[in-house]
Amino acid sequence: MFDIRLNEEQRAFQQMAREFAETEIKPIALELDARPNWEDRIPWEVLKKGSQLGFRSFVLQEENGGAGASDHLTSCVVAEELAAADIGTAYYYMLTARRARDWFELRMTQEQRDYFLPRFLKDDTYFTTIAIHEPDTDLGFDYFTETPPDVKFKTRAVEQPDGSWVLNGAKNYQTVGYLAKLLVVMAQTDDGPKAFLVEGESEGLVRHPMEKIGRRIGDNAEIFFSDVSVPAGRILLPAPPGRTDMGTHVTVASITLGLGRAALEETLKFTQERVSGGKPIIQHQTVGMYLADMATNLEAARRLIWTAAWAKDNPEAFVDGSADWQPYEMMALKFAGNAVQRLTEQGMELFGGMGVTKGMPIEKYVRDAHVQKHISFQFPMGFRIAEALCGFERSKKPLLNEQL
Repeated sequence: MFDIRLNEEQRAFQQMAREFAETEIKPIALELDARPNWEDRIPWEVLKKGSQLGFRSFVLQEENGGAGASDHLTSCVVAEELAAADIGTAYYYMLTARRARDWFELRMTQEQRDYFLPRFLKDDTYFTTIAIHEPDTDLGFDYFTETPPDVKFKTRAVEQPDGSWVLNGAKNYQTVGYLAKLLVVMAQTDDGPKAFLVEGESEGLVRHPMEKIGRRIGDNAEIFFSDVSVPAGRILLPAPPGRTDMGTHVTVASITLGLGRAALEETLKFTQERVSGGKPIIQHQTVGMYLADMATNLEAARRLIWTAAWAKDNPEAFVDGSADWQPYEMMALKFAGNAVQRLTEQGMELFGGMGVTKGMPIEKYVRDAHVQKHISFQFPMGFRIAEALCGFERSKKPLLNEQL
């Protein structure tokens, strides 16, 4: 049903990302991960080099400064390669890239595009974030019942006489929230929630990085808004009817996949070098069974992710009935999170005592995998899968996190 083969252009993107990851990201990843101060872990030079190669902008059309590679499969291929070197660095590029397509080309007004796009293209460290999650609200995450009408975002936006807005409130757990120079902030207004385009240098905007056990190179942040002024005309338009091209769920799954591939490659290398009982441990039957399980789950995750990407790039196949719809994107996210956590822990077991030693790649991969699995379960995949398989009914109103 699904014909998923990489074309020549996709192979070229894959090779470029692999070479950059191997030569620029991977050699410094372990050293940066070990630094105690968060700001010292930001790979500024690598981020700039990758931006100059187009990893922030390749999804944009050529007339908008990109390479025209807007399809989701290309993004998945690039995400896997970058994440095989370090998932945190991959997040900076890939989430910004997919949002660039969704925001600049599909949802901004021409006036907004004329203002923000030149700034995005000119600045190699211009990254983006979505500020939606906030303490004690979780608006839009109840799948079996309608969100009660009295539940609102605590972050408020009040319109001023001149048409500008003033924002007050707090958000947390925002990925790339610390470095982002453009934030889309969900805030409550008298007319319901709206998405505001907020510049990172706005007066009254304060950010604090949040420490995690893994993905220590990539940032999450608490963001506070104290009388932050937003000019008139800075409300982002809703997604086009029936679709959004952002594709960050399947991109996150691909980042997780890249992490799993790195763990498998490192484990294969170790088991061929480590000798026990007079032979490399890869020749022991139990070790071989572990490796076979790791490789099988990794490839199964890749097939599901690529299928999900194909589904997003070919929605007409489900409309005309030539393909049966399934929530492939949510399935891919869930499966990859579970599979890669298990895979990295299997690798750690094969490393033995060295597997729990600081400074070993597999120890970093295990910590990173725990973060990825936690993220995968924050997305609304569980109900989507149940809905498809069991026919549960839910509100036709899209969840707020799906709109962004």
